[in-house]
Amino acid sequence: MKEKLLKAGALDFALDFNKPTVNILLFSDVQIIDAAQQRYVGRLTSRSEKLWATENVEKCAFSFMREAVERIKPDMLVFAGDNVYGEFDDSGKSLERFIAETDGYGIPWAAVFGNHDNETKKGVEWICERYEGAKHCLFIRGDTGKLEGNGNYNAGIFNGGELIEVLWFMDSHGQTAADIRQNQYADAGIMPGQMKWYSCRMETIRSIAGKYPKNIGICHHPFKAFGAGAVKYGYVSARNEFKNGDKEFSPLVIPENPKGDFGRIGRDIGGFIDRDFAFHNLLEKYACEGWFFGHDHEVNASVLYGGVRYTFGLKSSRYDSYNPKDLGSTLITVNGERMSVKHIYSNFAEVDND
Repeated sequence: MKEKLLKAGALDFALDFNKPTVNILLFSDVQIIDAAQQRYVGRLTSRSEKLWATENVEKCAFSFMREAVERIKPDMLVFAGDNVYGEFDDSGKSLERFIAETDGYGIPWAAVFGNHDNETKKGVEWICERYEGAKHCLFIRGDTGKLEGNGNYNAGIFNGGELIEVLWFMDSHGQTAADIRQNQYADAGIMPGQMKWYSCRMETIRSIAGKYPKNIGICHHPFKAFGAGAVKYGYVSARNEFKNGDKEFSPLVIPENPKGDFGRIGRDIGGFIDRDFAFHNLLEKYACEGWFFGHDHEVNASVLYGGVRYTFGLKSSRYDSYNPKDLGSTLITVNGERMSVKHIYSNFAEVDND
């Protein structure tokens, strides 16, 4: 089946782990900042300049990543965007360090763009070439002539030839500035061409496999369906159109419960994509188990809405804004029947003495 799906263009990659249960570790908003590359004096505070000095990438990011990989021993790694803060990487050296560190774990990994990755003066094409050239990275730029954005692709997870899950990776855009020459868009969202691509590929997979496979997806920006699923726990947000009289947003913790929901909403979500639920409706139709995102560093909740689990990955570094007690990664376990999600809190999470 693998060969048929690849030949038909339904899959970009096929990974056969030859076991029924596969563990995928998600890192969110690693967002490496090299203070030495700030574009003008005063862009960062003196404290941030010290904390985010070039030589501190180990303690600010790589220590979190390496500890999680060594503890969990996952089969695969995925990154939910803003992997490097491009504004502070015009040389491209931070991205090269990030790729070298991740590739050094020796296991398959995949990444999507966030809204900051492509701010580097090196350009999007250069970034894509570096990802594509990494030995263990699954990334491909995708058909930029037909698909909006960069880094739209998928991968099939197999157990001895049996397809147990399809992973989707999508660019949710929202870049600082639009640049059609680089196929980047300022407005965040999953665009019509991407939805059609998802639908067409799912139909092709069904024509070969005989059914819609279980599938999960990763992009950078959160869907409005998350907010709809969080309302029952008291989530209120006037700016995101979840109103409850005169009440204003206040931080909340969702206690782990039989539905599988859990996590913290430490700040109101900055904004949602898929505000008309068009893509959510497709996910329901095509047996999607869950979708994962980052972007809002102090949100790590997971809620079920309409049969799809929406999860903010745990912030994975000490770069940019963060809650020092909520740092780590997110473990996604798939087996072709039921996905499970669990945050892996770093042993370094409460250490923030700088």
